[in-house]
Amino acid sequence: MDWQWLETRIFERTLTKDERFTLQAVIQQVAFAKGDRILVQNEPGGALYLLRSGSVSVELEFCGESVRLADVGEGAQLGDLSFIDAQCAGATLIASTPCTAYKLTRDDLSRLYAYREDIAHELLVHTLKGMSGTIRAMNETQAAALKYIRGHHS
Repeated sequence: MDWQWLETRIFERTLTKDERFTLQAVIQQVAFAKGDRILVQNEPGGALYLLRSGSVSVELEFCGESVRLADVGEGAQLGDLSFIDAQCAGATLIASTPCTAYKLTRDDLSRLYAYREDIAHELLVHTLKGMSGTIRAMNETQAAALKYIRGHHS
C-alpha cells in the first residue's frame, strides 16, 4: 500500500502505525487490466474505489446507447454513489489503461467504524467532498448545455 499517496491524497495528514495497521485490514489494493469493467450500470456496487493509477472511462446507457460521461485518472473516486446509497451502480466504469485502486466495501467501512470511528469519518468526509465537486461540475455542464439549447451561444 502506498501510504504516502493515501496520506497526501486522501487523509491530508501523516497516519500513525496503528492507523496504517487498521486500514491495512479493511482496504484492498486491486488491479484492473485495460478493458476490465470495474462496475456495471444497474448491477450491485457497494464498494468505493480510490484510483491510485491509470485511467477509467465512465459510461452511461441512455436510450439504448452508451454515452461516455467522463474519463478520470489518478485520484478519482469510483463507485461512490452505490457505496453511499446501497443502490445499483449508476454507470459503467471501464479501465481505459491498466489501473490500480484501493477498494473499501460497505461491510469494511462498518468494521472500520466499530474500531476506528475517526478514520471512518475521515474517509466519508473525503468521499462526500469528492461527490460535492462532481455535482458542482455537473451543474456547470448542465447550465452550459441549457444555455446552448436555448440559443444563447457565447
